[in-house]
Amino acid sequence: MAIHVDSCEAQETVVVTTRSTSVYELVFVRVDRGDVLVRGGRYFTEFSPVLFLGSVADDGSLNRDAIDIGGRLKFVFGEQFVITSPVESLSRDGVRALSPECAAPH
Repeated sequence: MAIHVDSCEAQETVVVTTRSTSVYELVFVRVDRGDVLVRGGRYFTEFSPVLFLGSVADDGSLNRDAIDIGGRLKFVFGEQFVITSPVESLSRDGVRALSPECAAPH
C-alpha cells in the first residue's frame, strides 16, 4: 500500500506509524512543491513546516511521489535532513473527504 501524494489535495492529513513506533501526522500544504506540516517523532513535537522529499527504499532509491509501506520518510527541516524509521502503517484523517486516487496498492 502507498499513498501517492502528487494526486492528493492540499490540507489532507496522513497519519504514519513507523517501525520504531513513532507516529507522524503530515498535513500537505502545497503538494506540488512538497510543503508539509509535520508533527511526531522526536524532532517534531509540534507542527513544523518541512519539505517532504519522498520515501527512501532499502536500496537507497527515492520515490518522490509516494509514502510507501517499508520506506523511510525523508524531510528537509531547516538545514538538516530527517529520515524516519521504516513506515509500518499509514492512514488518512477521516475528517476530510479525500480523493480516491491518493491511495493505491503498491
